[in-house]
This record gives sequence, C-alpha cells and structure tokens, in this order.
Amino acid sequence: MLAEKIPLKIGQKIQVRRKDGKEWYNSGIQDIRAGYIHIIMPFLKEIPLVLRRNEQVAVRFFSENSSFIFDTNVVGEINDNIKLYRLDYPQKINRVQQRSHVRLPVIIDVEYAVLEEEEKEKNKKAAYKKTTTVDLSGGGMKLLTREKIEPGTKILLVISLPLKNRPELLEIKSVVVRCVKVDPNREVYHLGIKFEDISLSQEDKIVRFVFEKMARQKRLR
Repeated sequence: MLAEKIPLKIGQKIQVRRKDGKEWYNSGIQDIRAGYIHIIMPFLKEIPLVLRRNEQVAVRFFSENSSFIFDTNVVGEINDNIKLYRLDYPQKINRVQQRSHVRLPVIIDVEYAVLEEEEKEKNKKAAYKKTTTVDLSGGGMKLLTREKIEPGTKILLVISLPLKNRPELLEIKSVVVRCVKVDPNREVYHLGIKFEDISLSQEDKIVRFVFEKMARQKRLR
C-alpha cells in the first residue's frame, strides 16, 4: 500500500472498525480541528460501535479512483447534540485498491445510444435502447445487449442508479472495449464498457453504491 496525502473533509462518509476487528461500521466526519477528527457514533445496522479512550481503530473511506485506509487512536468522546468520538488526525493514509478494479455483479436498468449514429443524423433525437447491466464498477460496466456493437464504438449511457434515498439518473459518455457473444443460438452479447466522460460526482455515486451494496451482501452471509 502506498502512503497518500489525501485531505479528509467534513461530511466525509467513513467506515470504522477496531484494530483487530473484522466488521466495518458506518460513520461520518462531523468536524476537523486542532489535529483531531470528530466522527459520528459508528453503526452496523442497529448495533453501535462503542469505543474507549486510547483504543486503536482502523478507518477507511473512498475518494477519486481508490479506497483508502488509516490507523488512528481514540482520544475520547464529546457530546455536541449528538455523541461524537474524537480521533487523532492520521499521520499516514494508505491507498488500498483502485476503485475501477472493484466490480459488483448487479442488474441495473440502463438505456444506451450509439453516438456515431446520433452524429450522422444530428437533427434526429438519439435512439435509446433499454437493457440491463451484468456488473458495475467506478470505471465501467458489463452490459447485456441484443445487438453486436464493435469495440471502439462510442455510446451514451443513461444509468438508473438505485441509491438509498431515490433512484438517480446518470448520463455518461462511454466506449465499448469488448463485445462477446454469450449464446451461440441467440443474438445476446456482453459488452465491456469503459466510462470516458464521467464527473467525480457521478463516479463517487457509483462507487458508493458498489461498496454499500457489497457491505450489505457481506452482512447477509
């Protein structure tokens, strides 16, 4: 793992576990000041993570194209309308893995349009076709289609991302990097898709969905 100088920020969603623990508890950074991080009481479902002074914990969060982790010390707790834990600001933050390498098998509704066709007929509205994902990551997806689309083809995706509060539509320009026929008797293909024009906000929403979904699946095992 590589040491990174990644600034933490107020409102940052984090996960916390005891140094020797296995389960990650969800929390968030409420305040940062005077060399300390104030975090909300971590919870796993309905179970709180009760921490004691001088206890060692691990914290992880997601930013840009990677996930990050650091170890720190519990300084104490404070009450500011809600119970907060005070942690030492980390001396070192380590990069764990590239987000784009974390793929989640999941079925999500998607609409796509081939951009070359749209450019040929600029006066016509793009012809979107409905389909679903096979898997999803912060860097791309595997898409199920009923037509063969050659690698290198530019497409426009409209993804209906089922976030916790409400579904959100993300429009992302992408490119086909792979096309594999999965059924020799039918016109069914898996397209390997790479996101090309994706904002940090869009990527953050996708990656947050992927990791939250993976955490829920782990808890159900």
